[in-house]
Amino acid sequence: MRIIFSVLAAVLFTFSSVNSQIIQNDSYQFFVDLNKAGNDQIEVELITPVINTPTAEFKFPAMVPGTYKVYNFGRFISDLKAFDQTGNELMTKKTDIDSWEISDADKLYKLRYTVDDTFDDTTDNRIFEPAGTSIEKDSVFVFNNHGFFGYFKNNLNNEYSLNFTKPEGFYGSTSLINTLRDENREVFTAPDYQFLVDNPILFCKPDTMTINFDEAKVLISVYSPGKGIKAADISEKLKNVLNAIRNFLGGRLTADRYAFLFYFANKPGSGSFGALEHNYSSFYYMPDVPKESAPFMIKELQSTCAHEFYHTVTPLNLHSEEIGNFDFNDPKMSRHLWLYEGATEYFADYIQLREGLIDLKDYGKNIQRKINGSMMFNDTLPFTEMSLGALDKYEEQYFNVYQKGALIGLSLDILIREESNGSMGLQDVINKLLLKYGKEKSFKDEELFDEIVALTSPKIGEFFQKYVAGDQGIPYPEIFGKVGMKVVRIPYNKLEMGGNFQMGFNQKTFRLVIHDFDENNSFIKKLGIKKGDELVSFNGKQISFMNMREIFGSVKNQIKTGDKFEMVVARTDENGSEKMETLKAVVSEVKTAYDSEVSIEKDLSEQQMKLRTAWLGR
Repeated sequence: MRIIFSVLAAVLFTFSSVNSQIIQNDSYQFFVDLNKAGNDQIEVELITPVINTPTAEFKFPAMVPGTYKVYNFGRFISDLKAFDQTGNELMTKKTDIDSWEISDADKLYKLRYTVDDTFDDTTDNRIFEPAGTSIEKDSVFVFNNHGFFGYFKNNLNNEYSLNFTKPEGFYGSTSLINTLRDENREVFTAPDYQFLVDNPILFCKPDTMTINFDEAKVLISVYSPGKGIKAADISEKLKNVLNAIRNFLGGRLTADRYAFLFYFANKPGSGSFGALEHNYSSFYYMPDVPKESAPFMIKELQSTCAHEFYHTVTPLNLHSEEIGNFDFNDPKMSRHLWLYEGATEYFADYIQLREGLIDLKDYGKNIQRKINGSMMFNDTLPFTEMSLGALDKYEEQYFNVYQKGALIGLSLDILIREESNGSMGLQDVINKLLLKYGKEKSFKDEELFDEIVALTSPKIGEFFQKYVAGDQGIPYPEIFGKVGMKVVRIPYNKLEMGGNFQMGFNQKTFRLVIHDFDENNSFIKKLGIKKGDELVSFNGKQISFMNMREIFGSVKNQIKTGDKFEMVVARTDENGSEKMETLKAVVSEVKTAYDSEVSIEKDLSEQQMKLRTAWLGR
């Protein structure tokens, strides 16, 4: 019946406007004319579901799955008006940043409102582009649907119909079901709001390729204003990655259709690049590089694509109730970011290693970077506690999910294999949990550790209690040495900053931020650091997460007493205004610190060789 309605809608609806009377039923019928976009804005009209209550609350999400960040998409909506079937305006009242209350809702027929895109937002709380929206008339439209289409609080499970009028030559790339497509119109349907949000749309003149597998059809869609990267350039590498994942998962991909949507940007954005996963697609925001740099960019995308596709396993098909029953406006966090992001990051590289796309030496260097990167965060903070507080209290520690979270995944994989005499690894445990749970059935957050222990051994429970739920640092040399990855600590000179110096990562500005320090430390007093300072540059060089360790001292940068130290920080005053401050001091004291170095051993014991063989699947 839903398909029949959608086909009828495509035939009967007037796409240029909804002034003509359209039969109102239990579905959301949205209309957007891309030709009428202007000033990074576009008008949206909605023939609402039938409402049977005196008042109704129309909402936009505060947060969406996969972002771990409250964004409040309602702040990009303006001029919302409500009308009855004869065109009389009904009273509306904005009750909070994401919500509108509509009076006489039992007479409601139509809503009309304006959407501002997020890509051009300049406020402090900038939205990470893979979760955002772009409105560039005659060029490109990014429909992360939660930024354009709202919902009534009690009607989340109603069907959605999206009716687009588009410029000639444009194509809507998405994993949504398309019920009509011609030169000027496209219609997509979704069974409910969660599914709608889970399937972004990239509208532009098409540059697409399709990779066909027996069980799945995979779309690659590219928007590159400089034409430096094309879908055809990406397809070969991506096919290799998908074949590796396919082999690892038992010969079948986890979705019958999938869309890789790539937006290559040629102007400044929020300050970071990356991607966001969905059940049937993933959206990528990357720099638009010239043709000669395309091979490097495509190689870099290899692990990112593997990470996002593996998310179809977890958390999209294996998750706790907090995710399975996601509340768009009052989200609750799970304690298992080690699984959702950490294990996913681990598998993204491990699968490529196991299937021969990267070698063990390069893999070891990647693990080395993750160990050293994780030490920039609070290594004594229990990972479960960080996960629960990732939206607020521990927001600045979140980025560690891609560092320590991946190392937790590797540690568990090795230990599970050791405990099972090589017969089982972390993926086997996940597979068993998938059989018990799956997309439609959630596990209880507080019971997951016990369930994994029941499938493995008490030693895995000890690992969880000490190193994931506990405050002890993971003994990487001991665990990784079991498969012949040697981890040694290399001494170097580092600035003496006191024992309580802590930093985090500000997801709003994409800068490292000073979280805590010893106020009695002499160098800090001279430098004039304040809590909340965000690091911009050091001795004229831009500071990023990748080069941060070299600034305060590293194996490559042996700081000496007498060295000049000049750092620019972004500092917010009591009025909320940000200004740049240059801090200067002379290094007066250094201390011995340690980086980890990972190397691959060739001479292995019988037990090491057995475990490495089981781990590599060879």
